[in-house]
Amino acid sequence: MNFLRNSLFVSCILAGLTPLSALAADQPNAPTPPAAAPAQPAAPAPKLFAQVYGDWVYRCLSSPADAKAAQMVCSVQQQLVLKKDGHVTQLLTVTFVKDDTKGHDMNILAPLGVALKPGVQLSVDSQKPMAATYSFCNENGCFVIGEPAAHFTKDIHSNQAKGHAKIGLMNGKLITIDFSLKGLMPALAALDSGVPPAREVKPG
Repeated sequence: MNFLRNSLFVSCILAGLTPLSALAADQPNAPTPPAAAPAQPAAPAPKLFAQVYGDWVYRCLSSPADAKAAQMVCSVQQQLVLKKDGHVTQLLTVTFVKDDTKGHDMNILAPLGVALKPGVQLSVDSQKPMAATYSFCNENGCFVIGEPAAHFTKDIHSNQAKGHAKIGLMNGKLITIDFSLKGLMPALAALDSGVPPAREVKPG
């Protein structure tokens, strides 16, 4: 189940993936195919529900398996972007999901151009950092998937605490991206409650 949740997280971030279409082969002597079955009603579109806690968003994506059942995928996320001259650059996305032991895993998306080793060093204020290893990279960036979060969250002692992600670049330089921890613990409590946010976020 933990692997499934992290896989769902990855599938939500990866863009441009579409199912393959089946192509009918030309068979002039083939028997006439039976009449097509009546078209099934389209499955309901996924719905996104979200609640803001400080600088974090508790979000649940409802993905209906059929008309009667829906699967809810929930996470707590903060996305950092750099806006300059009308351009938006993704800097860092930190996401928390529930694991199989009533704890949390961290998923991290870093920009392209990072050095894969030693990975990302995460810390709270001046506490000892934890090392997180990249799982893979693609055109969207480099991903850390399923990193246990207990070492990180245990150091959050106040709403004013700051998170730090130290990342190595391919040119040998190290950069530190700071992110807010304001609202993280209440957001994680909401995630643990299993109760999705009440507010639906409409597309567009």
